[in-house]
Amino acid sequence: MSLIYDIIINLKNIPGKRFKRKLVIIECDDWGSIRMPSREVYDKLLKSNIPVNGNRFNSYDTLADKEDLEFLFEVLLSVKDKNSHPAVITPVTNVANPDFKKIKESDFTQYFYEPFTETLRRYGRHPETFKIWGKGIEMGIFLPESHGREHISVQIWLQKLREGNKQLRFAFENEFVSVPLEGLYWAVQEFRPEFYFNNLNQVDFLKNSIIDGVKLFKKLFNYIPHSFVPGNAIFHPSFENTLAETGVKYLYVNHFSHIPDKHGKLKLKYYRAGNTTSQGLTYYTRNCAFEPTDSGYHGLDLTLKQIEAAFRWGKPAIISTHRVNFIGGIEKGNREKGLTELKLLLTTILNKWPDAEFVSSAEMFREFWPEG
Repeated sequence: MSLIYDIIINLKNIPGKRFKRKLVIIECDDWGSIRMPSREVYDKLLKSNIPVNGNRFNSYDTLADKEDLEFLFEVLLSVKDKNSHPAVITPVTNVANPDFKKIKESDFTQYFYEPFTETLRRYGRHPETFKIWGKGIEMGIFLPESHGREHISVQIWLQKLREGNKQLRFAFENEFVSVPLEGLYWAVQEFRPEFYFNNLNQVDFLKNSIIDGVKLFKKLFNYIPHSFVPGNAIFHPSFENTLAETGVKYLYVNHFSHIPDKHGKLKLKYYRAGNTTSQGLTYYTRNCAFEPTDSGYHGLDLTLKQIEAAFRWGKPAIISTHRVNFIGGIEKGNREKGLTELKLLLTTILNKWPDAEFVSSAEMFREFWPEG
């Protein structure tokens, strides 16, 4: 690794308060959201010349089944820190997905959604899958936070569906959203960032999605999420008041985050982790990454170097990862690789830093950035 990279990963950890404890937090995005419905749909789309083989999310990512959760929990429970606490995953969760039937009945003029628990049922996931979520919460190893209502640029997607693009319509019939269309602004390719907008008339819809998403989260999990992680890290400051009014206290940002402007472009805004807004939202960021099923993954060295830099400057090691790394519904080998590397990461952390502690995002907030 280059000297420049070493400097960068240290510099981003210098600002802000310091902390003696070595906290390890694993935030895992995309839980609850649809991506590829099944291997059968993947093959059908590919046969129809829709290039879904261009990234691992379309190739391997799908709703987690009971078996995925059980294998993940087995790894987490197998590793204990100095306090005899097992490893913890914070599943950053989208609580809803499109109701394709109702959207089609409206001729693509209105958006309807369903709780992700209903999507689990329709997709034929094991009937006890959501109960396993509950067991993970009870054991303190799988404690959800919010990723928004859905992980879709809904209004842009509906607009393109109304325009009648044949590939997009065919994918819709197979309940797949993330079609790469020519001519779309790069940030909204595959319709992923929920809070991207290219027209000020779209803002009210997005504010309502924040309110609805938190209400549904509370209904599903019996608590208000502590933190909010916008899809693709795109979020406008004008949404912050709405978010704060829902009871959420922490907002994920990048040090330089993309902010939509009213012309459909993005600009960069600098954020400092730990700063609190007038509405009471505290910004936080992540300082480590772990993507073991990514084609560019070459082992644990990068993640360990990032953790080392975080601890050097008295910061929690907040590790970013994605559900796709631990899912085997489309390709079991994908899950096996991800879980093998996760177990290696957890054991290596404790070997290098025996005083490291595994905690959820919520516990990290309480300990490192307490309210007030």
